Amino acid sequence: MANRAWNTRCLIHFLLKPMFHRIIIPFCLLPVALPAAEQIFAEKSQWEVVSSDHQFAEGMAWDRAGHFYFTDVPRNQLFRVDKDSGEKTLVDASTGRANGIAFGPDGRLYGCSSEDRCISVWDPATWERTKIETDTLSNDIAILDDGTIFYTDPQSMLVWRLQAGSFEKSVAAKLDWKPNGIALSLDQKTLLVAEFDADTVHGFTIGPGSRLTGSNRPAYKMAVPSDAAGRLDGMMVLADGRLLIGTSLGTQVAPPATASGAPLMVIPSPDGRPRCNYARVSPDGLWLYTAYASDLLRRRISPGFAR
Repeated sequence: MANRAWNTRCLIHFLLKPMFHRIIIPFCLLPVALPAAEQIFAEKSQWEVVSSDHQFAEGMAWDRAGHFYFTDVPRNQLFRVDKDSGEKTLVDASTGRANGIAFGPDGRLYGCSSEDRCISVWDPATWERTKIETDTLSNDIAILDDGTIFYTDPQSMLVWRLQAGSFEKSVAAKLDWKPNGIALSLDQKTLLVAEFDADTVHGFTIGPGSRLTGSNRPAYKMAVPSDAAGRLDGMMVLADGRLLIGTSLGTQVAPPATASGAPLMVIPSPDGRPRCNYARVSPDGLWLYTAYASDLLRRRISPGFAR
C-alpha cells in the first residue's frame, strides 16, 4: 500500500510537470500531499490579477494600515496598492533597482537597491528615498523588531548585517552557496536563508546582540525539478511554523525539516506562468499573494490556513 501511494504521488507530479522536467523527480522521495489547492484555497476561489505588464515584479510588503507594496526591479519602480479600492499608485520611479522590501519597526520602508549599492529607506509620508550607504549588492531583506537589518548578497555569497540605529555594516554569514530569499522565524530567534540553486532553506541562530551564532542547519527542504535547481526565493513563515516560498516548481508550503512525515504542498504556477519568485500571505490572513515576473496574483485562502 505504501509503494502504491508513493507511485501515485510520483505519477501525479509527472503529469503536472513540463517535458523537460520528466527525467528524475527527486521530491517523490518526500511525503507530498497533492493536490494542495484543496487544502489551501477557499472553496470556489480563483486567482485574481493584482497587477500586470511588469518586467520583473518582486518584493512584497504591507504597511500598518494594510496597503500592499511591491517593486518592479529592472524598471526601478515601487508601487502601492490601496487595500480598499485596489488602486495602484507608482510611489517611486527611481528605486536604484530595488528588489526585496520590508517595513521596519520605525514604520519606514527599507529595500535592497543593488544598482545604487545601498539599502534604500522610504518615508511613507512623502515617499522621499534616502540611502544607507553599504557599497554592497543586495537581494532580499529581513528586519528584526529591534531594527537590526539582515540582507542577502548572492554575488558575494554573503549575508550582511546592519546594526540597529547606526546601520554599521558587518558580515553576518559567509557561505559557499548563493543566498536569495531571507525571513525570520516567528520568535525571531532564527534567521532563514534560502539556497537559491538547491532545495534547502538554512536556519541561523540569532543570539545576544541580534548577531548570528554557531553554524547553520537545514531548516526546510523543498521539492525540486530534475536539475535540482529549486530557485528558492521570497518566503515567509506561517503561524503554524510551516514555510511559504516561491520556487521553480511554483509556490510551496513546507513543514520544518524536523517534522517527520508532514506533507509538503506544491502549488504549480497558474496557466503556464514561470517560476514563482515571491510568495506572501496578507496580514489579515485572507489572501495568498504570488509573483511571476510579469504579474502578481492573489487568491482567497481557506479560513485558518495561515493562522
